[in-house]
Amino acid sequence: MLSEFLRMALATWLTAYGLAKFGFGQFGLLPGGTLDITYAESSPMGLLWRFMGASAGYQWLAGVAEVLPALLLLHRRTVTLGALMAAVTMTNVFALNLFYDVPVKLFSGHLLLIATLLLAMDARRLRALLIGEAVPAVVWAPQVWWRRLLPWGLTCLILVLVGVNMRAGLQVLRVDRARTQVTQEPLKTRGFHLINEVPFNR
Repeated sequence: MLSEFLRMALATWLTAYGLAKFGFGQFGLLPGGTLDITYAESSPMGLLWRFMGASAGYQWLAGVAEVLPALLLLHRRTVTLGALMAAVTMTNVFALNLFYDVPVKLFSGHLLLIATLLLAMDARRLRALLIGEAVPAVVWAPQVWWRRLLPWGLTCLILVLVGVNMRAGLQVLRVDRARTQVTQEPLKTRGFHLINEVPFNR
């Protein structure tokens, strides 16, 4: 069935990109050497990567924004909500890829298109939700036991992988924080930092 194929494809890629963010595998953490690079020396994509790498918490939030709709897409009762959340997430990702010249524009556009198609398949029910109409329940054919258990098995697997990647990410973060205490890198240590010892107004 087309809708099931689209659901699984979108959930797979959202999970893959979301898990990478929990372990800081996509953007990494901001290396100290990049703080010496000026904006003029940065490509648009490099600027985006440094912006994301500067905040571990924001990377995890982005991971949640991708993994959560993937989990919702696995279950037929929450497909529409998952597609809606995926469309919002992928709109932001597609815009970043497009305007920061990241070379996966078409791929992220395809994922956004898949989320939009899933929403279009349920357009009647969405319209009814907005205007307060009643819509008859969707009739689902009986499924064999393993088809009913598969979504829950995948959900448990994804949650375990999220935990594993978060643990690995915390270890990376712990090492980075320990190094920061020695190097005292700006943007990574608390308090005020003197940028220029000779102020321009003197």
